[in-house]
Amino acid sequence: MKTIELGAVHLNVTNVEQLTLYYENLGFTRNEREDAMELLAGNIPLVVLHPTRQTRRHEVGLYHLAIRVPERKDLGNFLYHLAASRIPVTGFSDHHVSEAIYLTDPEGNGIEVYWDKPENIWKNKNRIHMTTDTMDVDGVLESRTTDSFSGFPEGTDMGHIHLHVKDLDASDLHYNKTLGLEKTLDYPKAGFFSRDGYHHHIGMNMWLQGNPAMKQDGYPGIHHFSIHLDPSVFEEIYGQDTDMVENRDPNNILYKVYRGFL
Repeated sequence: MKTIELGAVHLNVTNVEQLTLYYENLGFTRNEREDAMELLAGNIPLVVLHPTRQTRRHEVGLYHLAIRVPERKDLGNFLYHLAASRIPVTGFSDHHVSEAIYLTDPEGNGIEVYWDKPENIWKNKNRIHMTTDTMDVDGVLESRTTDSFSGFPEGTDMGHIHLHVKDLDASDLHYNKTLGLEKTLDYPKAGFFSRDGYHHHIGMNMWLQGNPAMKQDGYPGIHHFSIHLDPSVFEEIYGQDTDMVENRDPNNILYKVYRGFL
């Protein structure tokens, strides 16, 4: 039974039009709102851009947002499009649970685009095996079904979000209390957390060098992210008197939890 899904990740950006063009080149379509720019995969907004005049601070927040495509062939179509369009890529990984392509947008926001391998490959008796190995780039390209990319396919969604945090233990306790997330994996200075036996809906790490500040509203980077819970789970955690709750985690990162799915 699915009890959780991620919605749009909202970003503060200094140049909305430049970022919009970048995400359109990746395969999103734009929907201009009065206060923000929505970027959609199919009919679903997955990234929302909010204008800011502030300059980026050294603070915790977004490590990357992770766009999940339905099948390996979709990742192959996307990878061929990146190569044909000469869009820079920052990395490729085979995580055993998935194959992933990494990018960075013009304002430094990390992006992962990935597909999930079948669950029976990476889960054994509820134990999840996750690694970071070299992706078979040639194999992914060979899986493609077209050389003419027309945007992200139906079924593309926000698979997970990965955050920079100041304190893993405090963040772990917080997300367990407010979303019922359980730790699925430990990693050096990082942890991965989920519901429903997924490999992770939220990743958190302390990899940011120096002494990053707490997240502060209005600065470039994450504005907030969205979580949708099954109505019965939402009511168990938050009661029946509301359809949306705003929370801040121990890093002052804002997220909004909604009753029901997209």
